[in-house]
Amino acid sequence: MKNNKIPAHDFCYTSLKHVSRSFYLNTVALRSPLRDYVCVAYLLCRIADTIEDDPHIPVADKHAGFALFDAALQSAEVPAHWASFVASLQASPHELELMENYQQVLHRLVEFPDPIQAILLKHVGIMTGGMAEYCQKLEQRREAFQDLEQLDDYCYYVAGVVGELLTDLFAAEMQIDEPALLKLRQNAIAFGLALQYTNIIKDYSVDDERGITFWPLSVRPKNSAGKPAVRQMTRHCLAHMRDSFEYIKHLPKEEKTVRLFCLWPLFFAIATLREVNKDYARFERGENVKISRRRARVIMLLTTMFCRSNRALEYYFQRYLAAVKKALTD
Repeated sequence: MKNNKIPAHDFCYTSLKHVSRSFYLNTVALRSPLRDYVCVAYLLCRIADTIEDDPHIPVADKHAGFALFDAALQSAEVPAHWASFVASLQASPHELELMENYQQVLHRLVEFPDPIQAILLKHVGIMTGGMAEYCQKLEQRREAFQDLEQLDDYCYYVAGVVGELLTDLFAAEMQIDEPALLKLRQNAIAFGLALQYTNIIKDYSVDDERGITFWPLSVRPKNSAGKPAVRQMTRHCLAHMRDSFEYIKHLPKEEKTVRLFCLWPLFFAIATLREVNKDYARFERGENVKISRRRARVIMLLTTMFCRSNRALEYYFQRYLAAVKKALTD
């Protein structure tokens, strides 16, 4: 359903709320104008992700879809064949509505300053290029990744590049000294990978039902997510999480909304890893293992109270880290 009569700004936030309520809540907490830039960036990435994720269309059609998406991104005009391509997809109603109204997102994009547009075009272009490369490997192939190094490479294109995109936006909109900016750039990819690995771990059953698993053969030699495999994936993810926390520590302390934007998903992710490993029986049965609302509220309260104190954040991060390590040995 086209929503051309809705102002582009309003459509973008409404669509964001529909396709990802959690990211919507995170984003609207950001200060202006960062919230607008991040909102549009997410929607662009979500459109690309919807193309990649559809298991019902062949690789050639996905490549054609990426080409249409990129052409529109460069020209700020949706090609004529975009509508027929979207009609061929099997996605959620809200995802399809977003794709049908891609022009609205582009209208908002071109209102941004030229340097911001350049940042979004650069990193979204890297993402779609990597997705197009990997969709061939993932198409009906459970053995797409041989080891964690290959999976890291794939995760860079779908998530690590998002960490780089955010860092460039932060650098453009905030006063960050050179040593801190260097640390941010060093750990930007890890920030994206930590969150992506958490999703890959907790969504194993969902992906398996689609006929695809992102878990490498070196981790699951028997083609299953047994407890040793879950623990190995978790340990690998924890390494990225440590670097992600270093990333957050180097964000300017006065930028409270930006710090919280990064802190909340990271702490939610590490708490999720604890639940998966602590309640492995439920995970093995394919149930949705996630943190409770109470735990989420506690995380939000503590991080909001101490977001400007690296020492206090370090204390709580280490506590959550220790809880995951304990679950790994129980």
